[in-house]
Amino acid sequence: MMNPFKLGFLTHVSADAEPKTTYKNLISLFVAAEKLGYESGWIAQHHLSRGTGLSPSPLLLLSAIAAHTQHIHLATGITVLPFEDPIRLGEDATVLNSLSDKRVQLGLGSGGANIVSFPAFNVEYEKRSDIFVSKLNVLQNQFKNSPLADAQDLRKKLWHSHSTLEGAVLAAHQGNGFLLGTAVHNPATVQKPLAETYLNTWDNIDEKPRLGIIRAVFPATDRQTAQRELAADLKPFGEWLKREKLAAGEVSTTDIIDKLNVHHGSVDDITSSLQKDPCLFGYLTDFIVVVQSASSTIDDAIRRLEIIANEIVSNFGWKSLYSGQ
Repeated sequence: MMNPFKLGFLTHVSADAEPKTTYKNLISLFVAAEKLGYESGWIAQHHLSRGTGLSPSPLLLLSAIAAHTQHIHLATGITVLPFEDPIRLGEDATVLNSLSDKRVQLGLGSGGANIVSFPAFNVEYEKRSDIFVSKLNVLQNQFKNSPLADAQDLRKKLWHSHSTLEGAVLAAHQGNGFLLGTAVHNPATVQKPLAETYLNTWDNIDEKPRLGIIRAVFPATDRQTAQRELAADLKPFGEWLKREKLAAGEVSTTDIIDKLNVHHGSVDDITSSLQKDPCLFGYLTDFIVVVQSASSTIDDAIRRLEIIANEIVSNFGWKSLYSGQ
């Protein structure tokens, strides 16, 4: 019997059109996900975008989405904390939490994947972890000591994204949720130790641990069709894998999909693939799917969300916490 879990999705807000249209499509995506019963939608933060991600201010986008939705939780996945003033971030998040009937989930990270943006914010990349901890303490104290109930509520809805055992321990000791992302070489050796360290370190008797695991899931007629649809968008990842010394020589689409742990193909293909994932349903409390590649249309994304909600996650015991349909 699988443990109960919540279903969410993550979007990088890729620019499939002019920004105004992209943002309107984003609202449509959240509305559609809510109707399907998804419990959360997560927006990644991208600074100094060159068109690959149009979300430097996810809380602003989520405030627009809040006006068109009722149930789905509004999450940042993640906000780069070293770039933020923690007091202003806390104030903005509190306002949105009030406007949305306490639906905000605040995901935070140190920005390891945003190395090119650090000079623009006058932040030293090598000191990002220490800066993260310092600003996290300010933010948590602000929420804890606020006279506003909506701010105090946010103290219980913080998440960390880390790729080290030290980060997993920090999240657990702070009583915060822990997010594990998609770009991993091998979930068994990279993510499973992180998940187990977080869960084994957790000692907050008043709260249960929250472990959100993010996976790219691309339903299609079959695996070959999915690979054709993904080929152009995944090609740049081949160079990234070689730079990270995770691959060498000519890197095929199949190689990239395997390295990035992308679950793809028919419903049966994906169900089988998810069952074999060594760091997933035996650990998570929140299953967060990525269904968009760079060239995905809004209709592509909604169709994939439908298939996942209606045909895949029920095989793992998922039932929506609210009636979104």
